[in-house]
Amino acid sequence: MKNVFTFCCALCLLALTACGSAPKISEEASDLEVNNHEGVTMTVVDGSAYPGQVEVTILNTTDTEIDSGNSADFFLQVEQDGQWYNLIPKQKEYDNTAEGYIYNEDAPWEMTFQWASLYGSLDPGHYRAVKWFSEFHEDETDPDKRNINFALAAEFDIK
Repeated sequence: MKNVFTFCCALCLLALTACGSAPKISEEASDLEVNNHEGVTMTVVDGSAYPGQVEVTILNTTDTEIDSGNSADFFLQVEQDGQWYNLIPKQKEYDNTAEGYIYNEDAPWEMTFQWASLYGSLDPGHYRAVKWFSEFHEDETDPDKRNINFALAAEFDIK
């Protein structure tokens, strides 16, 4: 009976350690270009970065409507040796509702990204949250210029 109790305790300790483990990092550096869409920014709110979440402010200073998905629609990258690497989610599929947000001119929007269920807790390091956005031009006849997709990133440190 004592051996069964010891085995169960060891199994529980192993499970708890695995749940708290840091996310895995992709082997290849990302070549994604971010923050190159003039007039639209995403920045971290000072003091909001924690191992399980960060709050950002999205600001559109253009006269064009910008939109994106909800606060679950983002991914994380970590900086190592001056290059950015994607963090690998614990699961490939996750539940997400399909809200779309519209960012009008000069109306800051705060959004909290929470990643505990998707990535786990982050170790100390330099990270960025990346989110895709779209700019739609209704009057544009060229299909390649009608809908422009771009990525914004907000950098933060976990200490």
